[in-house]
Order: sequence, then C-alpha cells, then structure tokens
Amino acid sequence: MDFKAFNVKQHLSNQHVEFSDEVPVLDKTKGVPVKKPASINSNYNVSGDRMFFNDSLVETDPDDFWFFNVSDDRSILFEIETDNPDYVVELYKVDWETETAYPTPISGSPGNIVANSQLIAGDWALRVYSTETMGNNYTIKMNATNPSGAASIISTSNSLLQAILLYPNREVYANGNYVLTVNGSNSHLDWEREYYFSWDGNYNQRTHSVSDAKVKSIAGPVSYQSDYASSDNAILVYLDKETLFMHHVSSFRSGPPTQYEDSFVDTIGKTTPRRLDDDDFINWGDHIIVFDVNKGRSIDFFSVLNFYYASGVESIPTIEFLN
Repeated sequence: MDFKAFNVKQHLSNQHVEFSDEVPVLDKTKGVPVKKPASINSNYNVSGDRMFFNDSLVETDPDDFWFFNVSDDRSILFEIETDNPDYVVELYKVDWETETAYPTPISGSPGNIVANSQLIAGDWALRVYSTETMGNNYTIKMNATNPSGAASIISTSNSLLQAILLYPNREVYANGNYVLTVNGSNSHLDWEREYYFSWDGNYNQRTHSVSDAKVKSIAGPVSYQSDYASSDNAILVYLDKETLFMHHVSSFRSGPPTQYEDSFVDTIGKTTPRRLDDDDFINWGDHIIVFDVNKGRSIDFFSVLNFYYASGVESIPTIEFLN
C-alpha cells in the first residue's frame, strides 16, 4: 500500500491578506461621468460578482471602468497584475440614474490584493488608470461572492475567481456558500457509505461512517473524481484527532452449514467505533471529508481507513484545484 497517496498537499494562497472593515465613503466632489455598457458579464467564466479580465492602457484608451453589481452586502477582494508600477485600481460607486461614478478611498497597486469586508449592495466599478506611463497590459481580478464581515482569507485561487473566507463567528464560506463552522458541531459533514448485497438468504455487508468531525483545516475548491463520487465544486475538509470513525463488515451464509462473520476492525487493524488518534495522522496520512459545495453535503471520505481505496478495489481519486 502506497501511504503517500493519502497525503494531499494543500493549495493555500493569500492567507496573509487582512480585511479592512472601512466602509467605502464616496467622494461626491470627484464624480466621473460613465455610460452603461451593453454587457458587463461578457467574458468566459465570469459572473456579476467575479471578474478576471485582461486589457491594456494606451494613449487613446487611458482609463478603464469594470462594472459589477452585488445584490446584498458583501466582502470584496480585488487585485491588478501588471509590469507597470504606475497602474492603479480604484473602487467606485456607480449611480446609473445620473450616469456618475464616485471614487472611494479603497484602491490598490500592482501585485497587492485589496480586501474589504463592507461592500454594500448596489452598483460598483473598478477603475484602472495610470499615474504616469501607459502602454502595458494588465489583468484585473475581483471576487465579491461572499457575505460582508469577513475576517480573513483561508485560500484563494490565483485568478481570485475562487475565494474561501473565515468570519469572526468562525463560519467559513466559499464563493457565497456556507461550508462549516470551525470548532462547531458540523453534523452536515457526517458521511456514511453502505454496501449490502443479498441472494438466496445470504448477504455481504460493509459500512463506513464518519461523524462528529473535528476540523484541522480546509482547502479548495477542487474538482473531485473517484469511482464512487464526483464534484466540480468541492471542499477538502482535513479531519483532526477525536473525529469519530466506524467500519463494520459482516456476511451470512445460510448453509448448510450456517456461517456468520462480523468485524468492526478497520483497515489498519484498530477496532471501531473509535476516535482518530495521533497514530492515524503520524503514520497513515491525511483523512479527508470531501464536501460538495453545490449539494451542501459530504460525498466521500478519502483516507487509508476507507477500505475501497486502501485495498485498491477503487482507484485513488483525481483532485484538481480550481482556478
């Protein structure tokens, strides 16, 4: 058995970024006239509260506005990437009735993520301009999918199209979807897989279950594909000690002679139900609940304790982090 297969490297980025709780105050003395574009969601893989665009500033087009709308109060992340240090990205509030955009003090320089937890519902824009030289390409990134009040970043994709945030009450959201509460009960993370096959009064049965999940860390979002389960939007929940695990296998043959077998011993020789302990993590790799964000439930348990993966009956899942 290749135990290295049960160690999944976490893809964590931008955890050092701190959220500002500064409410974006409008400067009504510096309004800029704007015209509503025909479409504000025309690029691939972009919704109204996310963006990932490439463009450039030139003498004939020195000023770009990227418009977006949020239907309720949100937390926002945005960033500009470019080789030109003179470029600036600045948050504006848009009033389409007067066709005016008002600047706020919230802005960023190339390569620095701006994080603000107090974006109110309404129409907004990111303005990209240069303080001096032009002519360079740039990439504008933005994610405003998560509720207002975020405290910190757990992980983001390089594009910022994916963002997992932590809140002061220890709740975790991924692109606007509730995932779990750190140190909470998290009963929605419970997972069970049961196999039962019967014929002519005989049967084979195998059951796995994970409950009372203790969360060490989380990562993602990922696309997840196994023989048993798949998801194009899943979170990896790395379990910690004291998580409850059970493995039960039994069989019955009506005979003659009558035969019955029953065992609660797991794949590494320990009797269940039991709490995960130090040995499980030191010597046996990661133990991961795969939580499908779209379905709002756990769909798999990737671990050496899962008989189907440990025995090779099913292939090791394919896990790819989303960008």
